[in-house]
Amino acid sequence: MPKMPSWKPPKNIVKALDDGDGFWEDERWSPIMLTLMSGTEYEGREIAVAWQIEFDPSGDEFEKANAKLEEMDLEPDGYGWGEYIQKVIRKMNPALAKRLHATDCETDTCVLWVESEGDCRALLEATWKLIFEG
Repeated sequence: MPKMPSWKPPKNIVKALDDGDGFWEDERWSPIMLTLMSGTEYEGREIAVAWQIEFDPSGDEFEKANAKLEEMDLEPDGYGWGEYIQKVIRKMNPALAKRLHATDCETDTCVLWVESEGDCRALLEATWKLIFEG
């Protein structure tokens, strides 16, 4: 398994989001893109910062993990990965599972987001392990 990158969000998130027109991205977690966003609304609530992970599960680095999803009768696409990650998080951390938003998955892309830095770090680290431990 490749070594996980260090967790290094911006020290001043508000400034980073202002400088990036409401977005800040970190590609160090490739194939996962970490994005912070301002101006998000969810079920009528304003979210100060949305912490999102996104990836396309069709890359070569997903071959072993995708085979595992297929063994579990899940499509190894964005929807299947979203379902798989939610299932694993429900077992590992039921409290986090209740705060996890998986409303933006598509066939080509798995998109999950949370509303806090701590939740994002836990989600990102769990997803990294699922991809690379296969």
